[in-house]
Amino acid sequence: MPSQIVDNSNHISQQAYRNFIDTCKSPYTRYMYKKALDYFTTYLRLPSGSYDKLLAVDPKIAQANIVDYVTFLTKSGKMAYGTVSVYLAAIRKFYVMNDIQLNWDRIHSYQGDNEKMTEDRPYTHSEIHQMISHTSIRNKAIILLMWSGGLRAGAIPPLRIKDLEPIDRYSIYKVNVYYFSFCSPETRSAIQNYLSWRKRWGDKLHEDEPLFRQDFNTSTLPSLSSPSYHNNDDDGGGDGGGHQSKQMIKPLKVEGIKWTIGKILKNTGIRPVLPRIEDYRHHRSNIMTCHGMRKGFETNAYKSGMDHIYIRRLMGQKSGLEDSYLKISEDELLEGDSKHTGFIGIIDQISIDDTQRLKQEKQILRIEKSKVDGVLSELAQIKQSLGLV
Repeated sequence: MPSQIVDNSNHISQQAYRNFIDTCKSPYTRYMYKKALDYFTTYLRLPSGSYDKLLAVDPKIAQANIVDYVTFLTKSGKMAYGTVSVYLAAIRKFYVMNDIQLNWDRIHSYQGDNEKMTEDRPYTHSEIHQMISHTSIRNKAIILLMWSGGLRAGAIPPLRIKDLEPIDRYSIYKVNVYYFSFCSPETRSAIQNYLSWRKRWGDKLHEDEPLFRQDFNTSTLPSLSSPSYHNNDDDGGGDGGGHQSKQMIKPLKVEGIKWTIGKILKNTGIRPVLPRIEDYRHHRSNIMTCHGMRKGFETNAYKSGMDHIYIRRLMGQKSGLEDSYLKISEDELLEGDSKHTGFIGIIDQISIDDTQRLKQEKQILRIEKSKVDGVLSELAQIKQSLGLV
């Protein structure tokens, strides 16, 4: 009899979790919401994965637990308002999807006011240049992809090689996440260099493999000392020793990406380690480790004249009713039209390397010249058919 009770408890727990997690559309949302819910169960000192126990208590007690948790997060002073909002949104979704009614207006009132702990800003071009100049070819490709494609850190681990579609006329990639975006020519070049590097070390590069894999141990391979192949940034999750071909290819983890970029920021001095303040906390930086690149994409796209709707579509952001009624084609997002700037129109602004910018300008001029030549050819044919020549 006790074993049946345990089995039933596990079933309820698993069903409650599925009701919650299966309704999160994006992989990054699922990742963040699961983490937030697990933090909440840890705060309540519940065993890991015991989601059924969150539903077993009286709704008034559940509401009081959430209020206590929100108060703990806000009063600690260690967490920004936006982060608390994400954690609370995850908890709310769990209870709503499991048909537990709580007074969410009352709960939200304990969040307090939205006061920024520090004014943040996007990365500058020179900072991105400094970062990619002092890291491995893999991390260079990741940084440029997040910068030029507006991708979240959480969108990087699920990417597979097949998720990149080459658009050769502009020397760029279309990047298929749970939405789609594009990346600059210099990003495509950096990714190709990284994949070529993997291939030289024996990776077969199957299309279903992770686009960015955890570092593998090359210490036993003869050409490790070659500086052009050097890839020594630890990502907090290497594959271990031995030849790559004998190792399981593992995708990066979000924590590993954040840790690696944080290390690059410290090594380059962009974010120096400052002394702890009075309550033994580190100073908060005015640049968000990974999100600063996403903010950089939005800022530079806007400076290039791109419409907010185009920016939101390329960043995978929801636009309410506009998503249902305003239909923008892939070609329009890529090339724009006479009134709107597409992705091609912002490449100069998001490019880091001047040589890449010049190459792109020449490529666009060649395409425009080809279009003009086509129009002139059609006019000549029309004139000939009308006997005007």
